[in-house]
Amino acid sequence: MDSLQKSLLFLLSPCLLICMETARAADSVTIPGYAPKTGVEYVYRSRKTTSTDMSLWFNKPAAIIRGDFRQRMTVVSRNANSMQVRWSLSADLPQGAEGAADSYAMNALYGNSLSVYGIRQLEYEAGLNGFPNRLVGFDAILRNIQNAAAVGPDGLVVAPQSSLTNIIDGIKSNPLLVIHNLAPEAELLATIQQEDAATYDVGQTGTVATMEYSRGMPVPATIEWKLEAADLANQTATFSLKKAYDKVAFQQSQASAVEGVIASFGEKAKQLTGEQLAAARIVSKNVTMAFIVSLRDGSTLEALETVAAESGGIKTTAMSHVWREDLPASLPELSNWNSQAMLPSAVALQPEPDTNSATAKSQLFDRSAIEEGQAAYDSGNYAAALSYWKPLADQGAAVAQYKLAGLYQFGLGVDRDSALAVTYIRKAAEQGWAEAQSSLSDLYAVGQGVPQDYAQAVIWGRKAAEQGLAVAQYNLGYSYESGQGVPQDYAQALIWYRRAADQDFAMAQYALGLLYDQGLGVPQDYGRAIAWYKKAADKGLDVAQGNLGNMYAMGHGVARDRDEAIKWFRKASDQGLATAQESLKRLEKQE
Repeated sequence: MDSLQKSLLFLLSPCLLICMETARAADSVTIPGYAPKTGVEYVYRSRKTTSTDMSLWFNKPAAIIRGDFRQRMTVVSRNANSMQVRWSLSADLPQGAEGAADSYAMNALYGNSLSVYGIRQLEYEAGLNGFPNRLVGFDAILRNIQNAAAVGPDGLVVAPQSSLTNIIDGIKSNPLLVIHNLAPEAELLATIQQEDAATYDVGQTGTVATMEYSRGMPVPATIEWKLEAADLANQTATFSLKKAYDKVAFQQSQASAVEGVIASFGEKAKQLTGEQLAAARIVSKNVTMAFIVSLRDGSTLEALETVAAESGGIKTTAMSHVWREDLPASLPELSNWNSQAMLPSAVALQPEPDTNSATAKSQLFDRSAIEEGQAAYDSGNYAAALSYWKPLADQGAAVAQYKLAGLYQFGLGVDRDSALAVTYIRKAAEQGWAEAQSSLSDLYAVGQGVPQDYAQAVIWGRKAAEQGLAVAQYNLGYSYESGQGVPQDYAQALIWYRRAADQDFAMAQYALGLLYDQGLGVPQDYGRAIAWYKKAADKGLDVAQGNLGNMYAMGHGVARDRDEAIKWFRKASDQGLATAQESLKRLEKQE
């Protein structure tokens, strides 16, 4: 019981109770501590609805919107105190989603959110129960939102958008709101997960007192939980939770906001009766939750949540149903999932932003000059490219600074000048241009134009890596593997290689294969080594083709297969890989 109470004290997301009718199959049950497999991708289906009832103000029924999502979660690494978790996010409708695409307004809204935040992957550090406690890459995400708030789709400066300004202010004070906004499933699933194993009786209940903050004011809350049932055949346990807020404290925290809502309706508010006005000032919030937990690894397999709130005469009910896609859903479907009141999507999609945080600023300059300079460069007219890019670079356009640096670095259309190349690369890097940060890292690593300094190489490479640049993520992984500029750390190398590999960066896929092949930082696993070698080999990487040939020749992780070995050795040999040429000769002599 103490273990569950400890987990619930970290409860940040709204939650409450739904009773289950499940036959009891045990009198007591032990819930293990959360122990997910590292490096394994779990796919979750997530369905959501939000009902908004404004009938006090308008003579209309409640409006409902819904969303259907398919998100992927991987525990990248884990140690004695914490774990690193990554969610791959998508607004796309899952295959086989019911009904017309335009009946899923939430998907369009969520797609716009991903565009504004400028990410498709979210990574964070979590406690051993999986609950997030530190966001990775916050600075780059913040810059993306700031740029979205300041720059319109046409590249021109616009007046700050109040909604985005509010988001910026909120996440500055609490970066974990990024996770709450983009991957609420992470918080929901972790709500019931425990750091340590604990034994409960079926039917056992408990109460946990906690404190939340609403509009900066403390609001006491009480969480009541119950172990509803245990199913030893399927190795699951079902919990229900209720969450109630102190009415007086919650009312006080919302008072000014409520008066603001009422005032915003102007003449309509003046026409309310005393009874209606009193109803508009009612403030309440109730949360119910149900969870199915695995008795094998302590993970949440399925969760159901309902949050009902009332404020300013507006009643909202938000419902979520999340389950692991490889398992059948057991909890009830959302009650309003197929409601006739479902609103069609009328959301205008936002343009997809560039992953560079400096992109928006660069769009403020004459984009045609950048493009004309690029056309000149592509045709070999480097002097003309210089004439287009240098004025923009001197005005502060990061993209022009980065491109101009290349001309000086290689002496194209201008006398070669390594010092000037470094100057322009640094200018672009300091503005957050990821490619420039990665290039500056490379210069420090080899000592070209700057003193060789592996620590500085890591500092600049990390900035680019955290913006999602695959080559920088690979280089940072190599720094950790080799111990150049940072203490050698195979676990960190694995994290950064994996990020780049997930972007189909062949060298990172090969590097991951090596770690698994040699058991560096991970248990030796020839099967995984082959899988990563194959990904890189299929992209034509000669060393991956050679190593894949070795795996087939030696029967590591696969049945020994001479023909497959020869096939991959020949591919690598044709690219001039000497070791593969030698291996190919030896195998062919064995005929």
